[in-house]
Amino acid sequence: MSPVVIILIALVATCVAGVLVLIGVRASKLARELEQAERKIESMHVENGSLGGVLAALNEEHTKAESCLEYMDGYINSLSAELERRPKITRKTYRILTLGVKATGKTSLTLKWANPLIDLGTLEGTKFERYERTVSHVPQKDVVIEHVFEVHDWGGEHIVEAVQQLIVDEIHGVLIVVDLGGKEAKQSEQSRIQEQLQEFQVQVLKFLFAPKTLTSCKTIVLFINKSDLLAGTPAQVEEQAKKLYAPLLDNLNRFSTQVNVRVLVGSASYGHSTHLLFSHFVERILPKSAYDVQLLQRMKSEISEPRGPAPSERPSPEVPPAAPAPEPAAFTEDPVISVAELVTPPPLPRAASTSERVAGLKSTTRIPGPPPMPPVPHGSEERGER
Repeated sequence: MSPVVIILIALVATCVAGVLVLIGVRASKLARELEQAERKIESMHVENGSLGGVLAALNEEHTKAESCLEYMDGYINSLSAELERRPKITRKTYRILTLGVKATGKTSLTLKWANPLIDLGTLEGTKFERYERTVSHVPQKDVVIEHVFEVHDWGGEHIVEAVQQLIVDEIHGVLIVVDLGGKEAKQSEQSRIQEQLQEFQVQVLKFLFAPKTLTSCKTIVLFINKSDLLAGTPAQVEEQAKKLYAPLLDNLNRFSTQVNVRVLVGSASYGHSTHLLFSHFVERILPKSAYDVQLLQRMKSEISEPRGPAPSERPSPEVPPAAPAPEPAAFTEDPVISVAELVTPPPLPRAASTSERVAGLKSTTRIPGPPPMPPVPHGSEERGER
């Protein structure tokens, strides 16, 4: 065999061996890649399984949320149907205007009967405040009429604005507040009394109580405040206070033929005679058809509830007891609705039973309580914590 052939065979064998070596290296590399791919596929299968569990939990949570929404929709519909069955409430408002010079205790007195739960120690001077007190609820067919006292309290330095309201709005009652002394007074002050008498001269009263005002106004109440500055029994204190304000009483007496006039002597700080304001305004302003059982009971309790005199209204050992001075004939009240009628009220029309009357925005029709709520999904809580 020639050397050339041997050399060719050797070259071919060398090439074949090199190719085999390359194929082996490539095969081992592919084997490793295949093994890594298999491990990756296996991990993806595991992750897919966990994702399937999360998806199932989310589907379950979605189902529970839908059931909760259906429950709430049903409950809202039941409440809406209950509201539709209830009678409609309409408001009838009666306006009462409070007047007086600065620091006479108007706001304290107003809140004492319009909002008895107020803390009088937190009060400050006001320009204008409006308070409401619901008086009664009277059912009539499909409507419940809510009778409300709307009390307008004007600050002493804003009497001009109050007069404008007298001219523009329909006023059903006027409360004039005067006092026997200033803010820090320890006894009655004649200068303070003269200042207020000057403020409410007869010309001013004629302007305040013009014919338009007297057309709607049912009563004028003069409240002489701070009776604790006078010494003596309650009857003696009342007599002294009326003597001090005799000119103002005479001026108001001019209107007694056109409108009811009432004079009260008391103390807003100690609550003396303040409880009589509500019952008086009810008697004079509210029509008898607007009375309900709760109002009658409330007025009966307020009338019968004893009110202790102020500290200075205790009997004085130096002053002999005297009989109370009779009220002037001009201030006697017309027998529209007497206190006796309130204590023993006449039978009300049989429109509805007592339990069916509406009072304090409450209805005797019971609203069915909500059924048990479905359990809250735990998935949302876990996501919130995450």
